[in-house]
Order: sequence, then structure tokens, then C-alpha cells
Amino acid sequence: MRLLGILLMAGLLLAATGVQADQVTLVDKGQPTAAIVIAQEPTRAAQLAAAELQWHIEQITGITMPVVKDNRVVRGTQILVGESAATVALGLHSADFKPQEYLVRVRPDVIVLMGRDKDDRQPFDYANHTTWPGWYDEQATTYAAYDFLEKLCDVRWYLPTELGICLPRRPNLAVSEIEIRRVPAMTTRDTWRGGNFPADLCGDSVTGGHPIPPLEPREMKLWWHRLRVVGGEARSANHSLYHYYELYWEPSTNPRLAQLFRGKKPEWFAQGYEGKPPQMCYTNQELIQQVIQEARDYFDRGGYPPEIRQLCNAPQGAKWGENYFAVVPMDNSSYCKCPQCQALLDAQADKQQFSSGHWSDYMFTFVNEIARGIAETHPDKQISAIAYASYAWPPRHVKVEPNVAVSMCLHTRNVYGLSLQDNDHALLDAWFQESPTRPKGVYMYFCFPALNARQQGFRCFPGFFAHSLVKEMQRYHQAGVTAITYEPSYLANGQRSALMDQLEMLIAAKMADDPTMDGNAYIDEFFTRYYGRAA
Repeated sequence: MRLLGILLMAGLLLAATGVQADQVTLVDKGQPTAAIVIAQEPTRAAQLAAAELQWHIEQITGITMPVVKDNRVVRGTQILVGESAATVALGLHSADFKPQEYLVRVRPDVIVLMGRDKDDRQPFDYANHTTWPGWYDEQATTYAAYDFLEKLCDVRWYLPTELGICLPRRPNLAVSEIEIRRVPAMTTRDTWRGGNFPADLCGDSVTGGHPIPPLEPREMKLWWHRLRVVGGEARSANHSLYHYYELYWEPSTNPRLAQLFRGKKPEWFAQGYEGKPPQMCYTNQELIQQVIQEARDYFDRGGYPPEIRQLCNAPQGAKWGENYFAVVPMDNSSYCKCPQCQALLDAQADKQQFSSGHWSDYMFTFVNEIARGIAETHPDKQISAIAYASYAWPPRHVKVEPNVAVSMCLHTRNVYGLSLQDNDHALLDAWFQESPTRPKGVYMYFCFPALNARQQGFRCFPGFFAHSLVKEMQRYHQAGVTAITYEPSYLANGQRSALMDQLEMLIAAKMADDPTMDGNAYIDEFFTRYYGRAA
């Protein structure tokens, strides 16, 4: 009965992917009958895709398939990776593809794996991850290669390193004729990268006397590429104003950075507190004009200037995104006590949950001021805001400007907190009703309870939630969410866990890419293939 079920599932998979019965042989009895073809000056994305394709075929068959330039004569099937003279002859140009779009085409004499790539043709070294495409670089040719390996060569990546790779071992390799041309459903599929996995992939949430070294950066980066959480649209949002303390409150304690101090502006900071204020005064017009100018400079210069990025708690990385500028307050609810700010408190908003709308009118009034200023000079750009804590719900008395993208911070892992989940679902629906077309994202907290365990020095049971996450991802798609970021579970020594969120990371990345995927069937396959007879 189980065999019958497997055969039926396989038949459904073949029908769904359009795979035909005709087979194209790539390796026959341990001998290659095909070659990988790249341009004479290939993009870095095409070179990474070709290297990954070659490596995986070698793991499956034991043979090293040749990689040749497109000015060479190839006997047998050509596997065209990335744009080249050969793809141009077929009428296929990388620039004609949409952002993140890719093509997998298998025909008897030629296989095409290509997509929209950044025109970066600098030297590439498979052994040196610093020569690979950047995190947000266009690299859809790699998507084509990974889709080909997954769908047609039966490869799976369940963890970083070879420990997590499942693939067949056989002397022959043939693939079915097929054509797939598509764009990932969510334009941003991202993860919080503040800390590597431990080298043993286990680590500990309790700090001990023998810290486990981090996983090699190359293995980390391979994992993210194979998961396809790289190459998406850069669209980040996080607490964005902490650097104002060192610019306008008091000089940095670092003598070199202290030179960046621009002069004390106490009126820009939250009123009514002793010592260092916990927030800004978000109704102060001088502050508003300063943030508007900073946003304009950011867009004009392609990101923050280097000196700003050196400051403590400065914005993460060079940019929030080419088309986005984050406007997010400090991470607390101790807001300004001046009459103008207090007047915007929505005292009637429900405060029963962590995520409420108590300060939504106040915060989105400030966000709107910046958005209107940017719309005057940069009408094609967006302000990134987050819906979080006491400003999580849409404001009740303020209409959010159309050039504001909102990322909702949701407790995706807390499946046992039913009232918390109900509130998150209502919040998600409220933002959809507020504007079905507004760019919306979800920042998913995978990090609890591990963060509590790390902070308090105990070891926690991780709380698996894969089946629940399948439903949540479906819900996010229905609500028009086009961007996700997940914050992985914490470990000691600044590391993140590879195991506490292992299956959930896979589900999030794959369902963000393809909402038609049967997430529950994938979970069943994971346990069967990853654990084998132990499942």
C-alpha cells in the first residue's frame, strides 16, 4: 500500500511539473555525454551555477562533467548555463528576463539553464566565497541550476555541509524533457544574518568554557544560495535612528568616531526623561526635516556614507535597499512626553496583546511626514516601516501614505499562544484591508524561546512548528505578502541554531518561492529522506 502511494505521488509530481517520458542522457555508464557551456566572459552567477552543477553531478555519478566556453565545439548535449553566444542564437537574452526570472529548458540536444543576472564578470573562484554573487545581486541563473538539480536530479539540501545533502548515487544520469519559466512568488526571501551556525551544527544555548567555532563562511553561503534566500529584492526595515545619539546627543566614546558629532540637539529627543532619552521626539519639525534630508541623500548616493555606517548601532549594512529607506524608532515604548506627541496616543486602541495599535497614530504620523517629503523629490522610492509592538496595527485616525511599505512583526513560532496567534491573524487581515496593494512583508520570529534561553542561561525545548508554518505561509500569500525575513533561534557566543529551525527554514524559503508547493508532503519527504530508516 505504501509503495502504491509513493507511485501515485510520483505520478502527480510528474504531471504537475510537466515532465515528459522522453529522457536526455547526461552520463552513461560512468562517461559524460554532455558538457556544461558558459560564455567566454560569463557572469559570476553563471560561473557559480556551472560550478554547483558540475559538483553535484560528480557527487551523483562520480564523473567530472567538463565546463567549456561557448567558442568550443561540444559533442553530445550542451548544457547552456547563463547567457552566452549559444543562448543568444536561440533568442534568449538575460536582459529580457524579468527580475529573478529563470528558465529550465531540457531538449534532446540542448539544455538551457539561465535567468536574469547582474552583469558582474569579475574573476570567480568556487573555493573563495568572496568572489561569488552578492546577497542581493541578481543571480537567477543559479535558481535555474538549483531547480534543475532538485526537480530533475533528485537533489535535496536539508542542512549546510555535505551532512545535509541527499542525492542518488548511480553511474547513469538522465533527465526528462521539460520547460519551466517562472519568477519566485515573493520578491524578498531573507533571513537575519546576525551570527553564523556553529561548526558542529549543534552548538549550545548556554555559554560554557569551550566555545564552538563558527561554521566556515563558505559553507554558510553555499547553504543560503541553495536555499535561494539570496538574490531577492533588498527590502529591509529595522530600528533605524540609533546613530542619532552619536550625531546629536553626545559624541561617541570612540575618539575617532567622536569627530562625527554634529552638535547637541536635545529638543530632537524624547522629552520628560532624566539622562539619555529612550526615543526621539517624533513631532519635532527639525528632526523630521533632518530625516527627510538623510533619506534624500541616501537615495542620491546609493546608501549611507561610510562614516555613518561606522557608528554604534548604525543602520545594518550599506543600504536598506536600492528603492527603500527605513524609518523605524528605537526598540522600546518609552515615547516622548511632550504635549504634541502625547496628543497622538490612541487611548482607545486595544492593548491586550504585545502587538497593539496604542501608538500607531503617533508613529505613522511621523512615517507619513518622511514619506511625503520623499514623494516630492523621489516619487519612485519607498519608505520602509515596521508594524511592531505598540504600533503594530494600522493607525485608526491616520491614512498611511501610499509610498510606505510595511513589514509586520509576527510571532510565527508561538503556535501554542492561541490568543497571540488570533491577534496576529487579525493584524495581518487589518493591514490587507487597509491597502490590498501596499507592499507588505512579514518579519517572522523563529527566535523564541531560544532567545529567552540564551539570555537566562538554560537549555530549552525548541518547539517545532513546521505543519503550522505551512498554514501561515499560505495565509501570508493570501494577504498579499511579498517579502519575508525570519530571525533564527539564538545560541551562545553570538551564534544561531541550524537545528532548532531546520525544517521551518526550509518550509519558509520554499513556500515563499512557490505557494503551490504541498508543504505537508515536503515535511513527509524530509523525514523519510533525511532520517532514512530512523524516520
